Amino acid sequence: MVYILNPEEIYSKSFGIIKNIMGLDDSLKSKIIIRAAHATGDIDAARSIIFSENFEDGLFDQNYNIVTDINMVKYGIGSNKTYCHINDDDVIESSKSMHISRSYIAIKKACREMPEAVYVIGDAPTALISIIEEINNKKCNPHMVIGVPVGFVSALESKQLLLKVKIPFITNLSIKGGSAMGAAIANAILSDKNVHRGHT
Repeated sequence: MVYILNPEEIYSKSFGIIKNIMGLDDSLKSKIIIRAAHATGDIDAARSIIFSENFEDGLFDQNYNIVTDINMVKYGIGSNKTYCHINDDDVIESSKSMHISRSYIAIKKACREMPEAVYVIGDAPTALISIIEEINNKKCNPHMVIGVPVGFVSALESKQLLLKVKIPFITNLSIKGGSAMGAAIANAILSDKNVHRGHT
């Protein structure tokens, strides 16, 4: 057997296989779905991705602040303006005293500091619930929310809540998702050369 060892060839071949399996085109939506499938190795999870009607209004580049729910998502995104508060001392202390998840509290803090940032939620349903609450309470107006937390408790339900907000979003209606998917979706947008020109 002959193995492909060149990383660029591996990426190209992988993306081509996914594109053919899923019947996708060269649009940004397709590129996002392909990246998500590649990052997770899960075609079904990628098929469940949906976009708000106004998602193009939320496209972003390297100039935007990006807030994530956990550090794994932060480190997976190719941007120098990515922030996560989950390990902040005040967040940890509040979590312990209130018996509420750190990701929930961290997002509340981020909303106070960067209410118009891009929010990428790839792990914790409680983080997605938190940002939705802040949006509904008019305390936060994110440029976009990428909400793909994973889990058997509240993951799907939190995504269903996201469908009701008016800000641009990308999510997937499934218990599947995860940090790799969240980072992959963000990177697909960041790496698209047409985004800053307003073309998708």
